[in-house]
Amino acid sequence: MRGQMMLKKIFFYVKLSLFPVLCWPQSKDATRLKMTCVKLYQYFCIILAICLQLPVIYTMTNHLDDLLVLVELILGMSALTHSIGNFISRILYEHRIRYVTFEMIDFSELIKPHEDIIIQRYIDKCIILYGASLITFYLASVIVITLPFVMDQPFPLLTEYPFDAYHQPLKTVLYIHQVIVGIHVSGQLCSNVFMALLLWFASARFEILTEELRKTTDIYHLVKCIRKHQHLLKYANEAVLAARPFALTTVCCSTVCMVILCLLLLTNRSMMLVLKCFALVMSGLSEVFMYTWPAEHLIYMSQDVGQAAFDMSWYDRSIEIRNCIQIIMQRSQKPVTIAIPCVMPTLSLNYFASYCSTIISFFTTFRAFLNEAE
Repeated sequence: MRGQMMLKKIFFYVKLSLFPVLCWPQSKDATRLKMTCVKLYQYFCIILAICLQLPVIYTMTNHLDDLLVLVELILGMSALTHSIGNFISRILYEHRIRYVTFEMIDFSELIKPHEDIIIQRYIDKCIILYGASLITFYLASVIVITLPFVMDQPFPLLTEYPFDAYHQPLKTVLYIHQVIVGIHVSGQLCSNVFMALLLWFASARFEILTEELRKTTDIYHLVKCIRKHQHLLKYANEAVLAARPFALTTVCCSTVCMVILCLLLLTNRSMMLVLKCFALVMSGLSEVFMYTWPAEHLIYMSQDVGQAAFDMSWYDRSIEIRNCIQIIMQRSQKPVTIAIPCVMPTLSLNYFASYCSTIISFFTTFRAFLNEAE
C-alpha cells in the first residue's frame, strides 16, 4: 500500500534528521545502559550550547554600539536557547514521547486499505512544507559553518573570547565546537517536524474513526468505535502534552527574532539585508505555522467524530444504540487543543493570523517611533 510505504519513509527521514540530537525514541528493547547513555549525551549537548552562549554574551557586551553585529548575535542566542529548550523538553517528556511514537509506529504496521487512503491524503498535503523544512534547517547550518572559508571571520558566529583564540590548535577546537552546536541546533529545529508528525497522525486517526462511524450498522461495531474513541482521545492528549513545550519554545524564540528583525529593517535598509531578513522572517513564521496548522486540523477532526455520530440515523434505533451515540457526542464536545493556561493561547490558524498581525503592529509602531525621533 502506497500510504503505508510513504509513512515508513517519512519515519526514516525524520529519524535521520534527529540523529545528531538523538531525539527519536530508542527501540522498545533498548537496555537501561543505552537509555542512560542517550540521556547523558543530551545533557552534554546542553552544556556545549551553554558554553557557546557565554562567548556570545561576552561579544554582545563588547559591541553594544554596532547594531548589525548585535542583531546577528541576538539571533544566534535565540537559536541556542531554542535548542536548549527542546533538549530539556525532550528529557522531561521522554516517556510521553516514547508512548505516542511507538503507538504511531505500531498502528502504521497494521494499516488497512481504507486507512491507507486517508494516510496518503495527509502525506500529500504535508510533505512539501515539512520536507522542505528538514532540508532548509540543515542547509542553513552548512552555510553558517562554511562562512569562515568565504568571509573574513574566524568562526561561524561572530564571537570573541576573553583570551587569545586565534592560535592553533585552540582555534580549531573552538571552530569544531561551534560546528557541533550548529548541527545540534538544526537537529532540534527538526524536532518541530517530529512533533507536527505526531499531531497530524492523531488527526488522521480521528478521521479514520469518523469514516468507520459513518459506516456503522450494528451495536457491536458501535461499541468497538466507542472503545477506539476513548483510546484515541488518550493518545491525542498525550501527543498534545508531548508537543506543547516544543511549541511554546518555538513561539517564544520566533517572536524574539521577529521583533529584532523588524528593528534591523528599520535602521538599515540595504538590499542584501532586506533579502536576508525576509528569509529569516519567513523561516520564523513557517516554524510557528508548523504547529498551528496541525493544531487547527486536530481541533476539527476531534469534533468531527461527534458530528459523525450525530449524523447517524439514531432516532429510529434501539435505546442501547442511542446511548452509545450519546457517549461519543458527549466526549467530542471538548476538542483536543494545544494550549497552556495563562501562558500560550490555543494554537490554531486564527492564532497564526493574530500572531502575524501582532508582528506587523510591532513593525508599524517602531517605524512611527523612529519617524518621530527623526
